[in-house]
Amino acid sequence: MTIRKFALLCTISFAFALAGCSSKYRTDNHQVIETVAPGSSFYIMLPKDGIFGEINYMNSGQMLSNEVYRQLLPYSETVYRAENVEDLDEAFERAAEKKLDFLIDPEILHWEDRATEWSGRPDRITIKYQAYQVDDKMLLVTSTLSASSKWATFGGDHPVDLLPVPTKQFVSSLLGKHLDIEQ
Repeated sequence: MTIRKFALLCTISFAFALAGCSSKYRTDNHQVIETVAPGSSFYIMLPKDGIFGEINYMNSGQMLSNEVYRQLLPYSETVYRAENVEDLDEAFERAAEKKLDFLIDPEILHWEDRATEWSGRPDRITIKYQAYQVDDKMLLVTSTLSASSKWATFGGDHPVDLLPVPTKQFVSSLLGKHLDIEQ
């Protein structure tokens, strides 16, 4: 093999390796009816844990709630998280009792943790985020966002590691900021 062919083979291999080093994010559905002002107050519902097949991913709902909280906190001093899973009516009631402006309803539609390092199958999540005005229960924003992990991993990656980017996109759109994560 000549040096030129070897160099070309190394370049192609390196390009494929780099392609597997980044996670993929996709917007499945996104609708903004009305945005909210920074400084508003928020109530974040606790979603049910994600399930894939027979596997229940314990505390995945709490992980999602924590990420939404973390992303909203820089924009508001008043952000409450539900301590229990509740239906929408109960959440509206609790948010109204606390005199909060907006209710965030994150829902795990898909949560799949794979042993990517040896199987080559990426971790995947699909999250549906909805934001409502508390006083009239009007839907303000709805987004369904999906993500899959990189396949070039040495372990340690989990679906929770995929949450920051889609959650940031949802919060940015809720606050009227533009953020494009299509990759």
